[in-house]
Amino acid sequence: MQNSSLSQRLAHSPSRSAMALVIVLITVVFLALAALIFARLMFTERQGAYFSGRERQVRLLAESGIESLRITLLKDSESLYELGELYANEELFRGCVVTDGEISMTGYTSGTTFGSRTQADFRDIGRFSVIASALADDSTLTGDSIRYGLEDESTKFNLKWLAATEKQLPGTGRTFLLRMPGMTEEIADSLLDWLDDDDETREYGAENDYYATLDPPYYAKNGIPDSLDELLLVKGITPALLYGIDWNRNGRLDLGEPEETTLDEEFGVTDGSLNLGLISYFTLDSCETTINPTTGLPKVNINNSDTTALREALEEQLDDSTWIDYIVAYKEQTETVKSILELVESSTESSNSAESQSPFKQDATSMASYLPILYDTLTTSDTPIVGRININQASRGILMTLVDATAEESTETSTAASAATEAGASTTSAGNLTTDMIEAIIEQRILNPAELESDSDMRYPFWLYTRGIITDFETLKKYEPYICTGGAVYKAQIIGRFDEQSPVVRLEVWLDASNSAKPAKVIRVRELTNLGPGFTATELGVETMNDRTVR
Repeated sequence: MQNSSLSQRLAHSPSRSAMALVIVLITVVFLALAALIFARLMFTERQGAYFSGRERQVRLLAESGIESLRITLLKDSESLYELGELYANEELFRGCVVTDGEISMTGYTSGTTFGSRTQADFRDIGRFSVIASALADDSTLTGDSIRYGLEDESTKFNLKWLAATEKQLPGTGRTFLLRMPGMTEEIADSLLDWLDDDDETREYGAENDYYATLDPPYYAKNGIPDSLDELLLVKGITPALLYGIDWNRNGRLDLGEPEETTLDEEFGVTDGSLNLGLISYFTLDSCETTINPTTGLPKVNINNSDTTALREALEEQLDDSTWIDYIVAYKEQTETVKSILELVESSTESSNSAESQSPFKQDATSMASYLPILYDTLTTSDTPIVGRININQASRGILMTLVDATAEESTETSTAASAATEAGASTTSAGNLTTDMIEAIIEQRILNPAELESDSDMRYPFWLYTRGIITDFETLKKYEPYICTGGAVYKAQIIGRFDEQSPVVRLEVWLDASNSAKPAKVIRVRELTNLGPGFTATELGVETMNDRTVR
């Protein structure tokens, strides 16, 4: 019996051993799979942490660009001229190095100094670039190319100015809007209803009685929008109209974006002027500085009712007593000076009825000599002037809105202009401005101030007269209060990235440099990162392999 039992146990022992072995192998396999999955998860977590930290670093690069621009805009006009100005300056705005790669910023070597640029880790060379859309050869804004520089917001149509103009002279704002590409009576009236402070619906417009019927319902703003993206809420304004076909908002048309013909079919625009959408023509923030670029002192408000204080302020900035005496005398007999050009070839009458002739003569040579001084020294308002158009850099579409803005000068127009000016805005009665004049401006102007002499008359709006575009001086005087040759609020698209293994952060920022005594004020920042990098590594100044080999 014992031998039989032993034989049976021996007979079944190999099976049990084999089963145990299988169980052990299965256990080992599952443990190995668990270890592999855990390792993959940890690797993914590590990669996520790496890229999360990397993105924060890249965001700091872009924010460094904002701070750099704030300081750059603090420089005086002469320093900016020596730097190459702000319009198109590849050296100043392309691939600006923030971190040079000599100190490691990632991994276990973080904080380690490599010692020299030749040993730099290209993963840690961080840069920012400042990019804007460039005008086409015919000055249309079609998204053909880019430039390295800032956008002057005075090249656009200010909605605050539009609202003030429409309030003072009903119908004028509508007229301006209807000259813009893709604009219809419905959209123009609806936009004005959105901006005004009442609930009265215009002929083709919309107020709360319309918006309340939508799903979901909402109220009309009845005021200035907080951002231009808010215009999507206005009746008739679609994403295609507001943003055009520039889907990634980089200021140019790229492969993969819709063809221009899509806009032709929908809006009847065939010249490409809607490629970047209506948003490229509007602004909320344009204004000009009231600081004398030469002395750094506040410009003297010629409309100061206290003529004693006016004289003292003039004596602080002007050396010519004849000029000072005449300016004070002219203000004493004039209720409101709307334009500095009123001083030219004018006259005053003293208390003893003696007439005094202006020392400022109406000839091109003399004007080019004294008017820059007057423009740099005098202003017609204590606050920055809002809404004037920068004729040196505005697109054709914006300039064309000024053509025949008012066919005939009238008392009503003059009254409205005065009221709007007192409200801190400007209206425009462009008088005899014609399409031919616009063509002449586009042909003669120089977009980049760096290509002008520092004392060029084209830095001031009177160049339209001295260069023969406007031949009637009275027309220039009537037109001049509503144009300028440069504002003090800028928009910039700032892109941050490292040279290798880097995400890209894109920010759009608005900077107010009207107070030149302080770094430019950040008005708002818009996130564009979710729309993609927008630009190639080469365009952002990243060093190529050839550059590294040479070095």
